[in-house]
Amino acid sequence: MPAPLDTTFIPTVRSYLLGRTVQLDQLEDLVTKDLELLNIETLAALQEARHQHSLIEDKQSEDAGSEYKRIKVNGYFQAAIQLELNRR
Repeated sequence: MPAPLDTTFIPTVRSYLLGRTVQLDQLEDLVTKDLELLNIETLAALQEARHQHSLIEDKQSEDAGSEYKRIKVNGYFQAAIQLELNRR
């Protein structure tokens, strides 16, 4: 029997532009200017992680796993930010 999904995990990013950690479920609380800055930051992080992941030969390595996690988290933020910006 598969393990139950952990629904308590909420993705977070450490934003250097905003000077704090932001949770995925906090995006609606950000003012538009901060949301736009986070958009820029997570898009850049997503592109960088994709590039770094592509350079790793052993995709089963710990380094590849770390970059893959960065891709997933920043991808989630990009999707959620776009939804929130379109909602406004």
